[in-house]
Amino acid sequence: MNLPEFERVIYKCNPLIEVICQLRFPPILKISHEEPVDFQDKIRLHYPLFETTRTQIPAELSKFVQQFDLPLQSDIAYNFKSEDQRWNLTLTKDFIALSTSSYERYEQYKQRFSIALDIFDRIYKPSFYSRLGLRYKDLIIRSKLGFESREWSDLIAKRFASELHDEELSSSIQGIAKNLTLKSENIQVNLNHGLVTIKESQDSNEETAYLIDADFFSEQKIEGNENVWNVLDQFNRSAGRLFRWSITEILHDALQPQPIDARKD
Repeated sequence: MNLPEFERVIYKCNPLIEVICQLRFPPILKISHEEPVDFQDKIRLHYPLFETTRTQIPAELSKFVQQFDLPLQSDIAYNFKSEDQRWNLTLTKDFIALSTSSYERYEQYKQRFSIALDIFDRIYKPSFYSRLGLRYKDLIIRSKLGFESREWSDLIAKRFASELHDEELSSSIQGIAKNLTLKSENIQVNLNHGLVTIKESQDSNEETAYLIDADFFSEQKIEGNENVWNVLDQFNRSAGRLFRWSITEILHDALQPQPIDARKD
């Protein structure tokens, strides 16, 4: 992933629909056997809503377990949500994650997750982290940009989706779904991108949009929150370069980039 450097900007027309960061660690059974009372008490000012969910067991495994009359167990997940439900902090026996549909800039996201991680570290003292992941989902919707009549080749770079730039092929394309696994030193990326069909509301018509879903991760052993953020900071920089590399100047300008120094943390 030897991507070129680009000036860092904040898009006024933010195409991000979700950002998720997940840190996995060796199982801490205390989390699944005791409600996280102390943890909630420390974070509930920012995450006042609480609910529990259980992970779904695959149907094939469920049938096998029932056939031999074995106990059917599933992992519990504790979900702490902001009042507007745009931020969701999830805790299970083997991972902690923060997701948001209201991402503005990395520094804001980092500050919120840092507070939660410090509290988690003090209460549960994980031995180390076995996997770090930072995932960005961008959705390009032409109608939101006034680009209904624009071709996708005007918006998505040729190096990223050459089919959209093929004069003989592009007019016939009804769908694109690409999956790439990229690796560079200690960073790996699961990159999914392509055309998707969306419907903004029940009253709106279906529309074709372009999804860029980049999941950056490392499966190296990481100890200490400072080292965690060194890795996540690198993910963030790579994610910004990857997105900018994947779009054209036309789309970049339409998203209304603003210099980073012009925005407050």
